[in-house]
Amino acid sequence: MMAAAVPPAVAVEGALGRTLPGVWIQPQGAAIPPGPGFSFGVLPIGYMGRIGGSRLVPIAGAIYTNVEVDVSSNYLVPQYVYQTGSPKVSLASSMLAPVNWVSATGSLQTDNLSLSRSATNSGFGDLVFVPLTASIHFSENSNLAVSTMIFAPTAPFRPAYLANLGMGEITVMPNFGYTYMWKKRGIEFDSFVGFDIYGENRTTHYTSGTMFHADVMAIQYFTPRFGAGAIFSNLTQITKDTGPVADLLDGFEGRGWGVGPEVLYVAKASNPGIALQLRWVNEFKVSRLLKGNVLVFGLSLTLK
Repeated sequence: MMAAAVPPAVAVEGALGRTLPGVWIQPQGAAIPPGPGFSFGVLPIGYMGRIGGSRLVPIAGAIYTNVEVDVSSNYLVPQYVYQTGSPKVSLASSMLAPVNWVSATGSLQTDNLSLSRSATNSGFGDLVFVPLTASIHFSENSNLAVSTMIFAPTAPFRPAYLANLGMGEITVMPNFGYTYMWKKRGIEFDSFVGFDIYGENRTTHYTSGTMFHADVMAIQYFTPRFGAGAIFSNLTQITKDTGPVADLLDGFEGRGWGVGPEVLYVAKASNPGIALQLRWVNEFKVSRLLKGNVLVFGLSLTLK
């Protein structure tokens, strides 16, 4: 419709996919405790982003420009660790249930018109299932975790709507993480690598390209309970979007970087364990994705 008159479109439908920079990596994320038990976490995430310059954005089967989005997602995260009988391997199952609030503005592009639109929506988002996470303990300080996250299209989805709470498609994210504790220096290193593999949105027939993302984090502990550090993140789309709208916009791949601080405080070590974290990740060198800031405040409760 307007593809020849404006810059290339963003990639990943909505320019805001399943992954934000620095969100999925967690302190000691690969070091699942070997003993059985239940834990419960709350992970509030805030995001403020925009993409201007008349860049085309495919959203819910329509095309928008000058999009600004504010998102608040509150993930409820129950997890259960199984009894394995081996100190070298831990197995766990978990789920993430998001309660979302979305506010968005943009200009809907038609054949001859540009119509200003705004929308606000709240409710449950797409549920995320992690059927099994395997944590391998090479030593007390060195741990590797492997799992697959499955995003189910459980939230309502409306075509051409700016503030959908879900993406209307199933997504599979194979991933692995690594945690190393340098206890002598009070330093922790974490990493997380994943691939977001999107299915087709049956309503819009849009399929977002596969997104590779990698996060690294370093934390210096000043006391056994308090630490601070930094997160560095990269998102790189490795395949193009496909579908009628994506083909019209040439299916360009998106990419971006993020960096920011992390603060961690263990309020209670056990019975129950209570830990708090706060992080801010600022995006930079972003291409064909929304650009903004990610805020995370995490609370975890471990029952043994």
